[in-house]
Amino acid sequence: MSSANEPWFVAERSEAVAGLLLTSREDVRVRHEPAQGGGSDFLVEIGADGRPSTRIFMVQVKGTTSPDPDDWRREVRQLFPAPGRPFYLPTCVFVVNVRDNKAFYAWAAEPLADANSATLRFHETGTFRPLDPAAVGEIIDRVEAWYQALPKQLVPA
Repeated sequence: MSSANEPWFVAERSEAVAGLLLTSREDVRVRHEPAQGGGSDFLVEIGADGRPSTRIFMVQVKGTTSPDPDDWRREVRQLFPAPGRPFYLPTCVFVVNVRDNKAFYAWAAEPLADANSATLRFHETGTFRPLDPAAVGEIIDRVEAWYQALPKQLVPA
């Protein structure tokens, strides 16, 4: 966990690994936003072919030096929305072990889409999965499907 007790390089390396994984796709652009309490937030644009995109999701990045998931799961618990405090964009939490560059992700605000609706499922705890370029592809596909379904339920005023 990138905190005052961690070496100086934890935040920098975790951001670099997360950024490399996300930008392994050419249709993605990442904007870094410093987060409160350490770590960082990335605003990730999909379909960014040089023009601004409205298809955005958030990634909260936390670094760790511990290989023990129980250590970092306790530390990232506060990144998941409390009841009544939801996010309004699809949101993932990325945890990067900067000792071995292994990364994991969990949805905090998971995009769900079907033919006629787009919703976000809020998770109070994370189910972490390995993060690699294939997982990034799945994340982006889920967010894309959500944005494709979203206009079908919006009604102009």
